[in-house]
Amino acid sequence: MRALHEIGLDLYFTREYLKAGVLVSLLSVWVLVGLFTYLNLYTKRRYFTIWTCAWLFYALWITLSFDGDQPQPLRTMLEYCCIGVTAVFMLWGSQQFLGQQVRQRLLGLFILFLMIWGYFGAYYHHADRLQTEVPFFSLLGLSSVVTAANFFRYRKQHGYIGATLLAVGFLVWAAYMTSYPFLENSDDLISIALFLSAAVQIFLAVSMIVLVLEEVRHTHHDALEQILSRDRERADLKTQVASTKERYQTLFDQANEAIIITQAEDFRIVELNRAAERLLGITREDAGRHSLTAFCQLKASEGPTPQTGAEWFQIICRQRPLNLVRKNGGIVPVEVDGARVDFDGCSSFQFYLREITERAQLEQQLRQAEKLSALGQMISGVAHELNNPLAVIKGYLELVLAHHTLDPKTRVDLQKAVHESNRAAKLVGNFLSFARNQPARREMVDFNKLVQDVVELRKFDLMVAGAELKLDLDASTPETAADPDQVQQLLVNLINNALHAMLDVSRRRTLKITTMKTPAAVRICVEDSGPGVPIELVGKIFEPFFTTKEVGTGTGLGLSIAHSIMTEHKGKILHQPSSLGGAAFILEFPFAPIPTATSETTEIVCVKTPEPKTPQGDRGEILILDDEPSIAEMLSEMLEIIGYKATICHMPQRALELLNARRFDVIISDFRMPGMNGRQFFEAVQQKSPELATRIVFLTGDMVSDSTRMFLESVGNPYLAKPFHLANVRETIAKVMASHEAETAAAHAA
Repeated sequence: MRALHEIGLDLYFTREYLKAGVLVSLLSVWVLVGLFTYLNLYTKRRYFTIWTCAWLFYALWITLSFDGDQPQPLRTMLEYCCIGVTAVFMLWGSQQFLGQQVRQRLLGLFILFLMIWGYFGAYYHHADRLQTEVPFFSLLGLSSVVTAANFFRYRKQHGYIGATLLAVGFLVWAAYMTSYPFLENSDDLISIALFLSAAVQIFLAVSMIVLVLEEVRHTHHDALEQILSRDRERADLKTQVASTKERYQTLFDQANEAIIITQAEDFRIVELNRAAERLLGITREDAGRHSLTAFCQLKASEGPTPQTGAEWFQIICRQRPLNLVRKNGGIVPVEVDGARVDFDGCSSFQFYLREITERAQLEQQLRQAEKLSALGQMISGVAHELNNPLAVIKGYLELVLAHHTLDPKTRVDLQKAVHESNRAAKLVGNFLSFARNQPARREMVDFNKLVQDVVELRKFDLMVAGAELKLDLDASTPETAADPDQVQQLLVNLINNALHAMLDVSRRRTLKITTMKTPAAVRICVEDSGPGVPIELVGKIFEPFFTTKEVGTGTGLGLSIAHSIMTEHKGKILHQPSSLGGAAFILEFPFAPIPTATSETTEIVCVKTPEPKTPQGDRGEILILDDEPSIAEMLSEMLEIIGYKATICHMPQRALELLNARRFDVIISDFRMPGMNGRQFFEAVQQKSPELATRIVFLTGDMVSDSTRMFLESVGNPYLAKPFHLANVRETIAKVMASHEAETAAAHAA
């Protein structure tokens, strides 16, 4: 103890005092183990369990060190193992508390390493214990320093005092572990080392408890804040629910559609809005005494009265329309949509009812809209079929009047024919420009002739669609009173639907129209070889706005309006599978003869056609492309009279071959042609010769079509509208040739 005397400390601990200190340290450790075990029962923290195991091994180490007078290799090895396991578990628990992942396998290997090291130190290096203990305890000290650093970082993040205490404690523990081998081998310092270890262990234990209490207090504070926050959220949610309920009730009461909620079993009304009160003629207070079934007037075709709520629900939703009997006895037709809902915890039905009293006026408007739509679809074919013969008639009449010597009487007669052809052309123009609403009328209609007229109008569309037409018209079919315009609209709609249905069919496309006489009616059947109507959609095809076509290609009103038209005629429209594999629609018109209407007379006006002068010389070569031979031949004669050389071609592909082989000054091309239309022909010529494409003059009788008009406006090429005059041809060709000659002269000058 001389060293202590030199610094003024007169301390001396005998072995008896040392044993007493070790015993006190051992008892304090067991008190800490009990305290940690108790705390772990309530906190359920895993790191408490690990720390408890650390103190247990530390108590075992103190017990083995209690009597160290006669060191033995086995006891020395157990001491090394216990103090090593103590340090490892202490560090492991600290890492668990800090939330850092620790591989248990790595910990096991580390403990195994310490045990092996302790074994070799105890049995092979017992003579020089420092050689074994210095690396052993230095490694444990280094681990303690790392743990202390982690607790310092934890202190910065959370501000816990216990984290600071633990960081300091582990630093002291590291110093103690590192210096323990030297203290143990000093008779003067071993007693102080044991007292220091007891103090450090108590300090670490207290620090752990302080840190855990702080962490638990913080956790409880967060939990309390969460509870308070959830209480606030629950209060806000209650407010929102009340607001939503109030808003729902407002929307429910102010809805334009009548809404009725009934019990699922007996259809007793449990809730209804104001529109439903007005519809049924009852008040909300009286609603609970009524069943919705008492207001429903079922059709006789529905069979016996339903017995269950489910049967009532299906029948009410299926009827189109459903007749409701008001409380005052009045009957109002409605459309119904229903669904099963949960209302106040009970299974209920909710119905949406739409009054359709004004449907008749609306259907008239929709019928006209569909008529205009149908006219728009068939207008191109009508213009093409009517304007072509009119153009030929007018053209040849002008040629005869202009270049033939005629006696006065013949010239006057031909001038009358010219005037009438002009009037016919104006009528076609009016037809292309307007689709006027006509009042409902009845006249005796020959259905066979009407079918033939409609088919003649749609001949071009049938040819473009590649559909074969089969007509089976019963010659004995009598005339019947009907509105011919409406019947024509029906047939046009059905033919349009059939052609559209066969667009994607790979097999042979066939359209069949049949007329027949039954004992009480005339029947018209329109069949196609398309895919047919799916079974699940059969019940919806006559509903307004229902369509299977893509957006923009159909309104969904065709069959619905057809159903209304047949109802007005006291007839019916039926659907059935076709013998051709597609769909078949049958129109049945009952016999209803009426007097035949009187005819009107037409005034004939004579107009003198001026005789144009015949030009001299060959002015240029022109290619005429038209699939109608009569139009092409007539136009060729006009051009030759004017002074041009004309070449006729009826097929666009052949015309492209001629353009490769010969040079033409102007091309006159029809716009609507099978196989390749005027737009496609123009694009093909433009690829080969952009300059020649500007000298294409289009022939068209389809200027009412938006697509045709937009194309002609976009390219800027001139066009001749059928039927055209000789003067129009002369003026148009002259302008094209003059423009071409000016461009050629400018190119040569450059």
